Amino acid sequence: MDASQCKKHLALWLADGSFGEKLPEVAALRGVLQADEYHAEGDAFVHTMLAVEAVNDDADQRVFWGVLLHDIGKALTTEFISGRWRSHGHEEAGAKLVPAVMLRMGLMDLAEDVVWLVRHHDFLLSWNLKPGDRPTARQRRFMEHPLFPLLLQVNAADAAASWGRSNKGADGRMLEEMLEKQVARLKTEG
Repeated sequence: MDASQCKKHLALWLADGSFGEKLPEVAALRGVLQADEYHAEGDAFVHTMLAVEAVNDDADQRVFWGVLLHDIGKALTTEFISGRWRSHGHEEAGAKLVPAVMLRMGLMDLAEDVVWLVRHHDFLLSWNLKPGDRPTARQRRFMEHPLFPLLLQVNAADAAASWGRSNKGADGRMLEEMLEKQVARLKTEG
């Protein structure tokens, strides 16, 4: 099953009213406010639905599920702190919810991978890379993870749905270029 088939199921659930029953963790994002400067598009539910729309139709279904579930932890962690909405730890909180969702959907074979994608979807926020920088050894090891190319797709959809001052999209594209150079270098050396 690819992302286009997953999107069709999602559209049916929204149309027939069963969405909240099938995906209460995602439905709980309705009304979860976000910092306007990074998420002018609206609440966490609107952001999630826009991110799902941004997933390429031929994407692996793990990308679809990673994007659909990437912010489910925000329903548990969002607080108004120092004049701004913040969701510290939403990645880990969301990752803990993923197995139950995947079990309910009959997709336990995907659960471990989707957990990893949700847990790491905001990895770029801590990397602070600039054009021309080389990733650190630790960052290069992380980039070698077999799911890393899928994580970049999750990041791209998340960035496309972030209507504010977010640099996620540009940082993701820069990282894709770095990864391509690293792969080319390894092929040349090997």
